[in-house]
Amino acid sequence: MNLYLTRSGRLRRKDNTLTFELVTVSEESVFSDEESPMLEDAAHDKRVHLPVESVDAIYVFGETSLNSKLLNFLAQKKIPVHLFNYYGHHSGTFLPHGEQLSGDLVIRQGEAFRDSKQRLHISGKILHATFRNLLSNLRYYQRRGADVAAEISKIEALRNQIDQASDTDGQMGLEGSARRHYYGCWKHWLPDAGQKFTRKYHPPDNPLNALISFLNSLLYTAMVSELYRTALYPGISYLHSPQSRRFSLALDLVEPFKPMLVDRLLFRLWDRQEIGASDFHAHSNGVLLKDASRKKILERWDELLRTTVAHPRLNRHVSYRQLLRLDCYKLIKHLLEDAPYEPHRINY
Repeated sequence: MNLYLTRSGRLRRKDNTLTFELVTVSEESVFSDEESPMLEDAAHDKRVHLPVESVDAIYVFGETSLNSKLLNFLAQKKIPVHLFNYYGHHSGTFLPHGEQLSGDLVIRQGEAFRDSKQRLHISGKILHATFRNLLSNLRYYQRRGADVAAEISKIEALRNQIDQASDTDGQMGLEGSARRHYYGCWKHWLPDAGQKFTRKYHPPDNPLNALISFLNSLLYTAMVSELYRTALYPGISYLHSPQSRRFSLALDLVEPFKPMLVDRLLFRLWDRQEIGASDFHAHSNGVLLKDASRKKILERWDELLRTTVAHPRLNRHVSYRQLLRLDCYKLIKHLLEDAPYEPHRINY
């Protein structure tokens, strides 16, 4: 399971397990970048014991105190820690030493990146799966009466240009155009929030943009956790240019999953009125999720990752979290054995 810390407090190692001491801090310290002087010394409101053996990863959202004793313990248990700032943006990850190391695989990753044809082939496969999943969402609503035939045709035309692109910048341009058409369709099933919706990142200017950014951060960190369990080097990527501050391979591998996990969860939450405009508040020149609403979304996200679906090739049910790792293994098999690489596609 994943452990989500949304309250402020102290996370500690105690008797070979974890405890979390909840502490009340002032609102000023939450907004400040300075360390709260009372966090270490304040009396705790409540102490919660957490079974470390059942924790896969820790997500820290509140102001939380950690120490080196704890981090060494988490490293022994191979548990990553993902840190988020007040605005819900992922700010960093503590990764223990990798469970698996393969110099041969890292060399193959680098060779595939240096070979422009191989890089375009891998990035093209990622985009073909992404376009397929975008279109699957649109066709789902088309069967329910949404007038999206024109947008589907435009996205299909863009998909047909993927293999003709001369570089990844051209491929990324096609994806950007496809997503603009895709977002333009949201007005059909999100009649209020989806009207004239356009994607804006820094800062998100409306509730939909804030929710997409938050869910994308959760998906990205989930993929980082799964990459950590494999021998892939997360800094060598193909669709996105390798970056110094983010695990760019995770950015690649989450693209096909965004329509399936992020967008479909967003549609479900909004349609069932579990999340709406009242769950956000204005801050600076953008909007932020309220704390209680963030906790609700984390619960739904964790439920989604643990949900199992039938896997036709494995002939068994697997969770969505396992699907993320299976896509990592597909890339490994392609790099080491030249097996066909097909990222996950929605089956309906």
